[in-house]
Amino acid sequence: MKDVWMLGCRFVVIFVFFLINFSAFAYAPLNTDDAATVAKGSNQLEQYFFLISEYSPAVTPEDGFSTGENYEGTGLARGFPLAYARGLTDTFDASFSPTFYATPSGGFSPIGNYTFAMKWRYAGDGEHGVSAALKPMLILPAAVDQQIYGLGNSAINAGLTSIFSYYLQSLEVHANVSYFRAPYDPNYQVGFSADAKRTNLYAVSVAPVWQFAPRFKLALDVGVNTNPNEPDPSLTTYAMLALIYSPTKEVDLGIAYQRNATNFGTMFSANEANTSRFQAGVTYRFD
Repeated sequence: MKDVWMLGCRFVVIFVFFLINFSAFAYAPLNTDDAATVAKGSNQLEQYFFLISEYSPAVTPEDGFSTGENYEGTGLARGFPLAYARGLTDTFDASFSPTFYATPSGGFSPIGNYTFAMKWRYAGDGEHGVSAALKPMLILPAAVDQQIYGLGNSAINAGLTSIFSYYLQSLEVHANVSYFRAPYDPNYQVGFSADAKRTNLYAVSVAPVWQFAPRFKLALDVGVNTNPNEPDPSLTTYAMLALIYSPTKEVDLGIAYQRNATNFGTMFSANEANTSRFQAGVTYRFD
């Protein structure tokens, strides 16, 4: 019995270590991922802060949605997503990413969205010319109260992203095509909304990144997504402007501003509902 117990403990330790070695935010602060992978035996740590706010001219606020964050609540949200990634081979990395929510808060754990992801670069070297990768992702279920507040779904969510990148000397262009299955517990609200949610979500995005100075990159990230609110037939679009500063080869400092709306034409209109997100943080690479 003791040998069985010890074997079980070893299995748990190995399993947890494998999970922790699993990049949910490989090209922070962008939503669109790039095909590059973390080098074999190397590590990458990303710590960011985001602030999400909604604007709706209607008396009753509309359901909120911010591309890039698994948050569907109303009002203000503040969070600290942390992502750890490790290169397992020359073309394969894995990552683990939870999010700490400072707002909203309540009688539930402030930590949620436990995300596990793997990225396999099957074409190119991730530095020159054309590269391509596949990235499956798994998000563990949130607690019921977390789902009610919009901090995640009370069911396992999973997705797959196909990534294409083109690298030039001072310009990179990245494109993503994603499918995400997002079931939830229909017995409880999502973000205090009783509206039904779609469980099959699709997204397409493009992000050109321009290195305009030796240590600076400027990025425009735009995309179109399936609206998660089932009663709303419209798509949701987003546009993000980001600046990345790299004081050293190991450190990136990023800052970005994003808007979500039903279409690009009304994204910055004062008369249409929209969701804004500001984020800032640091990426640190080490062996």
